[in-house]
Amino acid sequence: MHVALIDMVLWLGGFAATSALLIVLIARHRWRQFPVFTLWMAYEVVTVAALYVLYARGDNLWYGRVYYVGLWPDFTLQLLVAVEIARIVLRPTGTWIQDAKGMFAVAALGGAVVAGLLTWWIAPPVHTGRNIWELRSNLFTSLVICEVFVAMSMTANRLGLAWRNHVMALGQGLMAWAGIMLIANSLESYFGGRYFLDFERFRAGAWIGAVIWIAAQLWAPEPDRQPIAEELQKYILALHRRVEYDLRRLDARN
Repeated sequence: MHVALIDMVLWLGGFAATSALLIVLIARHRWRQFPVFTLWMAYEVVTVAALYVLYARGDNLWYGRVYYVGLWPDFTLQLLVAVEIARIVLRPTGTWIQDAKGMFAVAALGGAVVAGLLTWWIAPPVHTGRNIWELRSNLFTSLVICEVFVAMSMTANRLGLAWRNHVMALGQGLMAWAGIMLIANSLESYFGGRYFLDFERFRAGAWIGAVIWIAAQLWAPEPDRQPIAEELQKYILALHRRVEYDLRRLDARN
């Protein structure tokens, strides 16, 4: 199995960038805030290392098995990371803001349904069934990640919720990467395998750029939090009063 020099550079560059991001997450204790994202990065590092070892040994059979089987955990972790970021943004006090959970769930699930229908409708002109499902899964995750971030941003803006710096950096990086993936995967679904290597290099370069951006932002200390929005202050005060009222009723009954 021969790999061109540019592909080897992108391969090793992606591994180095992802490893550096994982080190930042652990060394700067960002894993506490982003446990699922940290798990995803660890999974990426282990998977790429395993694939490189199999490539160096020339074991094409197991390389293909590990590559295709490894797509499903990666697919799942991407979706869970989107949910993790949404929970951080929409639960600034550890509790879902009133109406935020419902608004986000409706928008995100609606987007997921649309993404599923569009992905199923697309019939990419590639040669094998495995490649079709790989491209469809990439299209689906790219669509869902973009739609989840759009839904989350709309919900947060409507409720006056502020994004924290590290969450915003992670969201921006993944959103940019998912957008580029969406463009590349859509073009590949149209052209088929004719420009596969070009699209693969495009995706690899986008991943390296996104990972470097996220790592640089997560390494820097997070600035002081901004004052809570007036609407959110009113909600917290009302919730506090409601809890006090319920406690007084319970004491009266006892």
